[in-house]
Amino acid sequence: MAVTIRDSVGVEIVENHAPERPPGQFWTLDREPGLILGGSDATVGGAAQGNRHDAEGRIWEVAGLARLADGRIAVLSRGNHQLFLFDPSGRLSVTMGGKGEGPGEFVRPQRMQYLPPDTLVVWDYWMESVAYFDTGGTVLDHRRIDLGKVLSAVPGASPESPTTPLPDGSFVITVRRRDPDFSHPRDGTLVRYPPVEYVRVDLETYAARSLGIWDGEEQWAASDNVVSSYSELSEIAPGLGLVSYDGQLNSHLAVGGRPPLIYVTDGSKNEIRQFSLDGDLLRIIRRTTAPLVVTERAHRAWQDFAVDLGAGEYGVEAWPKPEHHPAVGALAVDAAGYLWVREWSGSESGMPDQWSVFGPEGRWLGVVSGSASPAVCYAPLPCWIDREWLLVLKGDELGREWIEGYRIHGRER
Repeated sequence: MAVTIRDSVGVEIVENHAPERPPGQFWTLDREPGLILGGSDATVGGAAQGNRHDAEGRIWEVAGLARLADGRIAVLSRGNHQLFLFDPSGRLSVTMGGKGEGPGEFVRPQRMQYLPPDTLVVWDYWMESVAYFDTGGTVLDHRRIDLGKVLSAVPGASPESPTTPLPDGSFVITVRRRDPDFSHPRDGTLVRYPPVEYVRVDLETYAARSLGIWDGEEQWAASDNVVSSYSELSEIAPGLGLVSYDGQLNSHLAVGGRPPLIYVTDGSKNEIRQFSLDGDLLRIIRRTTAPLVVTERAHRAWQDFAVDLGAGEYGVEAWPKPEHHPAVGALAVDAAGYLWVREWSGSESGMPDQWSVFGPEGRWLGVVSGSASPAVCYAPLPCWIDREWLLVLKGDELGREWIEGYRIHGRER
């Protein structure tokens, strides 16, 4: 039997033992992008020479992207304080926003939502304001969030706590419930940051509801000489020698679907919890597959990747090899409501390089082959998935950014 479904005090538990469709009989991704927007020499879908550079200077500090119902691509730029719409040829179609504090303006935009078929929402810095636009660029609404009420409702939250908007205007705020313990020895051991709590805050009443407490990041307590060899790739607590890297154990949250659902996992377990938009636990989604062992070849591949991105070679060499890859590398919900779980394959590439796809009822449908990028849909890198395209944000060591689109094959239109 490929799946076992049972009820536990009103919560459905779905245990998947195998995907519904075997390898080679599910959707695939092109291995090369069929759409590129931005960068130094980019085109979109074979865009003409005359409009190929419309994206230059606008794909900068990208905080959100989406593909609209009419095929245009929405890109939110923190660096420009603007929201851009590009038509399918790559030509700039509409510009919204600008630096300021008035209706439709942004101090430092942080998040973008697309509410089909024709509404775009931009959340500004510190949750202070939320602007609603139609896809022609007209400001539909501009509301302010009472930050004082948020902080009162969620003890431990701060203006800089990560926030995930929900389709009804409410939001989930991420809170670290206690300060890290920095008394660990500086001996190269792996340590855990304190757990985080995801808390849903209601739009109208500011009532808070917890979605549970989840494991914190896995960090490496590195020695001083290792820390000094790292560059901006690593996240280092100043003077404390805590270093994290892509592929670390971490909690993940994603929102989407019809009706909208919230998904949370801590990454270390092959288990994802599905909540309603109001915060009710609906379903626990599990797989009974064995954890994937990190081989010497896979660890070496990760080290090479990290060095290519600018990490100090000595520090990368000193990082201890984990026993297993995390069960989850990232979560995303596509435009049709399917849950995509970024994960590691047996290819020994060192980075998550495939997707397992689940239906809204928690059934494991199949594994998407084809690798678009080793670190897509992993915060803070935005992505977008619909029936035809996977859009991802890419960048290089010079700080240039661009968007690549990979066509999805074998999926019903």
